Amino acid sequence: MRYLKLGATDLEVSAIALGCMSLGKENLKASVETVARARDLGITFLDTADVYGRGESEVVLGTALKEAKVGREDVVIASKCGIVFPDMDPDYTHKAYDLSPRYLKASCEASLKRLQTDYLDLYQPHRIDYLTHPEEVARGLDDLKAEGKIRHVGVSNYTADEIRALSSFVRLESLQTQFSLLHLEPIETGLTAVCQEKQMNVLCWSPNHRGVLAGAKASGHDDWRAQREQGVVTQMSAFASEAGVTTSQMALAWLMHLPGVIPLVGTANADHLSEAAAAVDVQIDRDDWYELMVIGRGRPMPWGQGSYVYTKDR
Repeated sequence: MRYLKLGATDLEVSAIALGCMSLGKENLKASVETVARARDLGITFLDTADVYGRGESEVVLGTALKEAKVGREDVVIASKCGIVFPDMDPDYTHKAYDLSPRYLKASCEASLKRLQTDYLDLYQPHRIDYLTHPEEVARGLDDLKAEGKIRHVGVSNYTADEIRALSSFVRLESLQTQFSLLHLEPIETGLTAVCQEKQMNVLCWSPNHRGVLAGAKASGHDDWRAQREQGVVTQMSAFASEAGVTTSQMALAWLMHLPGVIPLVGTANADHLSEAAAAVDVQIDRDDWYELMVIGRGRPMPWGQGSYVYTKDR
């Protein structure tokens, strides 16, 4: 396993992170085995959220770390906050977003209890809360840091302008966003550039694009997106075969060649995690890296034709 610094901190994290959304009580045995395998593979970076299973992911992660006898100081635990479903807070009857200092404190304390820990290494607003000024969000996060409940702050699913707004009030170490060869929005909209400007890591969720780049079949040939996805996988397969790796490993390695980019591998299958970890050693020549980007983008470089227009689902 390779390691790199988280943002501008001295905290070392593994080059691949375990995404814990799939951990649950219904697959507790597999979840414990996956967390133990992460330890054996040298994967120290574990990411969860309070809304994953309405807190169940955090409960199972805390249990799995205990059962696998993983020391708290041997892992970097990240969680997220701010998405509120009605059954999470009695004040809400509809889904909403809340990053007020009051809610941040209550949410963080609940996460710590579920995870059976005294602190979080990285705390990330999951989505932006339009009703709370960034300065107020920063105040709530700074209060949690002063109380020793969180060490560092990141954001999740923020735009470049939203990052700039919040980072003017609090130090941000990372952005978590969807990013893969089939979802190039972070490059095309300048997200990766602003993260480099701010010395932030990019944490990629769905790095295999819902499993498509790992071999999962798309929905069908009546859907133009499915046709495009399968076409990209077919073209990628030649590069993967030449390198003696799977398409999933090639896709993960492609991301890890970018400065400061860390794939979040979401799985409760220990063998899938082992396959992903092996991607750390995959080397891609510069011309092949750009050729894979052309394949994923579907148009030649440079950007003469103009980029796709992305709309952000909230």
